[in-house]
Amino acid sequence: MLISQQIRTLDKNGKEITSVGFQRFGFDCEVPVDVVRSLYLRPHYVTTVSENEAEGINTTEEDDHARFTKGFSAYQSKSIYYPQTQAISYTTLSRFPPVKLLPQTNRKRVLVTGGAGFVGSHLVDRLMLLGHEVSVLDNFFTGSKTSVSHWVGHPNFELVRHDVVEPFMIECDRAFSFLPFRVPD
Repeated sequence: MLISQQIRTLDKNGKEITSVGFQRFGFDCEVPVDVVRSLYLRPHYVTTVSENEAEGINTTEEDDHARFTKGFSAYQSKSIYYPQTQAISYTTLSRFPPVKLLPQTNRKRVLVTGGAGFVGSHLVDRLMLLGHEVSVLDNFFTGSKTSVSHWVGHPNFELVRHDVVEPFMIECDRAFSFLPFRVPD
């Protein structure tokens, strides 16, 4: 298969799907499929290399992955494991996935409790791509920082380590709660 070939997603009528979402709940929810793919189809888990290979990591796997992300792979971080020294090198994002530029009147300040969990992190990704200001509140008992780490440093994103058992004051337009159910001891 050639690298230049693009992956196409078709609906049940054979029409190509280019975006997901629509106008609902008072704001535009449409996001290009290519951008969503670039967030979730990541090749960056861990690449193991010898020290002299570290400079030229450009594998066939990464080339194949480019067909899925259609050029958005520059927005992803990478990890390289060096078995000789038992060390790992992280290359973080130098730029973020493109987000919609919303006028201030349409931009919402959204609080997502449990935003580092599986469901919450996907909502955070969607809200960020739509151009909203997102604050994530999580104690990381069941969630992970890595699920939202690709947004850390973005001007519309804030990550707060906090347990909702204690009060927390924040101004927001909307709040979503994705707290795990825990049985009291």
